[in-house]
This record gives sequence, C-alpha cells and structure tokens, in this order.
Amino acid sequence: MQWSLRVVCLGYVVFLTLLLLTSDPTRWVGVHGNLPWLLRMALPAAHLLSFFVLAMLALAARWPVPRWSIVLFLMIYGGITEVIQSRVPLRTSEWMDWFQDIAGIVVGAALCWGIASLIGSLARWRRSRNPDRSFPADELEIVNKVMRRSTANEQSWWA
Repeated sequence: MQWSLRVVCLGYVVFLTLLLLTSDPTRWVGVHGNLPWLLRMALPAAHLLSFFVLAMLALAARWPVPRWSIVLFLMIYGGITEVIQSRVPLRTSEWMDWFQDIAGIVVGAALCWGIASLIGSLARWRRSRNPDRSFPADELEIVNKVMRRSTANEQSWWA
C-alpha cells in the first residue's frame, strides 16, 4: 500500500507540474478551454486545492524523511513553480498563488496529523476499554508508529 501511494504521489507531482508550467492547462485535463461549471467555480482556489491534495498524498505515503522536510519541500516546490510560471507564455506569477499553495499544504498537513491522532486515540481507547481482548497487530503498530513520543532511536509522527 505504501509503495502504491508513493507512485500515485509522484504521478500527481508530474501531472501538477504539467498543469502549472504549460500555457494552456485545460489541454491536459481534456476540456480545451470549455471548463465545466464545477471547474469554473473551483478555479479561484485551484492552487489551494491542488496543493492540499499534494500534501495529503505526500504525507500519507510516509516517505523515509522527516515530515517537516516534506512540508518544507512542498513549499519550495510551490515557490519555484510560481517563478517558472512567469517565464511561460500566457501565464503570470502571483504572490497570492504561492500563498494559496502554502495554505493548501498547511491544511493538508494539519488534516493528516489530525487523522493520525484520531486513529491513535481511538485505538488506545479501544485497548483500554477491553484490556483482555487481543487486537490486530496492525492497529497496535499504527498506534506505536503514529503517536509515539520521539526518543533517541524512534520518530514521532512529525519527526
């Protein structure tokens, strides 16, 4: 599952880069300028939504690096794409787009952390309610990986 999430994440990065760095992104989604009403409504928040999805995928993939470095990398990636956009015909580079990128990354990271915390809390609560009942090893492993405080040899969710 983890490898498939990583492949999906990398594919999404390639697709997002194509959308951000081409003069006509509608060509890549197959609408050629005729946006459906739903896409037209989402257009003002396109950067926020696309980087929200990117952050969720990148953090859910559990890359073997600290989570804060993933968030920092995504913010730098957003800034670099905005700088390159200024050189693409028919595209402009705007500070507001980069702020939307950062907002999407922050919301995605917060949601991932919240989901991980909720899963860990629910697993601990179930364990405390029924201490004699054995639970699946996967559930206990999730609790240990996600919610453990950082020590010398172990990582917390964020580290």
